[in-house]
Amino acid sequence: MFQGNPFDVSKRHQRGVWVLIILSFAIIFTPRILQCFIDKSEVFQVEVLPYHREKPWNNQQRKYRQHWRYHKKRWPSKKKFTGRKPTHPFDPNHLSKEEWMSFGLSEKQAEVVLKFTKRGIQSNEELQRIKFIPPQVFENIKNFTQYPIETEGKGDEIIPKEQGIQKLDLNQATEEQLTELKGLGSFFARQTVKYRAQLGGFSNKDQLREVWKMTEERYLQVQGQLTCASVELVKLNINTDSAEKLQAHPYLNWNQANSIVKMRQQRGGFKSIEEIKESVIIDQETFEKVRPYLSL
Repeated sequence: MFQGNPFDVSKRHQRGVWVLIILSFAIIFTPRILQCFIDKSEVFQVEVLPYHREKPWNNQQRKYRQHWRYHKKRWPSKKKFTGRKPTHPFDPNHLSKEEWMSFGLSEKQAEVVLKFTKRGIQSNEELQRIKFIPPQVFENIKNFTQYPIETEGKGDEIIPKEQGIQKLDLNQATEEQLTELKGLGSFFARQTVKYRAQLGGFSNKDQLREVWKMTEERYLQVQGQLTCASVELVKLNINTDSAEKLQAHPYLNWNQANSIVKMRQQRGGFKSIEEIKESVIIDQETFEKVRPYLSL
């Protein structure tokens, strides 16, 4: 079956076997032979540094640390209010910057307030609207303010001096007339006329604050030059007008207008304007604002 001796190996194979045996012995015994020539005392000599433990703090240091951490870092002391309270009545329009600062205003706040008082403040309501006067300062001075009424005498009759000043009617003034007002300008004159048309007329002078981009400072500057005479407002009929027409009014949004229409359909019509307050999305503030513009 086999031809020749199966154990016969060629010289090439024999050399390969001997090389494999020699490599195996070298791998096994070389590390052991090298250990005989290496000084074990010099191997893995690592310097171990001593551990220095921090000494515990004494009571005095602990108290100082606690005070520094909790009282200075975490809860810094707030600046104390140093404004004084007036001792006698005064006219806010005649105060100097230093006097306003003595009440507790900063230098910058006092300078801004002086710009308002130069134009004239006629009541505590106007004074409180100046945002640069902190509430605490206003509470201190409100009971000491006095606003003298300028009058002109004519025999025994006393006629207010202001009576002779001609003011513009907010509901009748044209854009050109409003532009001539001190402090308003052409942009706000145009926006005022536009907002008046959207409302259907101004029911009171404070609505001028709602004009787009109107600031409190600008309003205080022009409100003394305006009046708001009673005028027949353009009204919405809550029994006949559509939701689209109702929501076009500045005081009503789409959800509120749609709610009014749905309530009207369910009830077969409204018998009083107050019925719309039953809607959960029409609050008292909204109702009071839109009430003058509604009809049955």
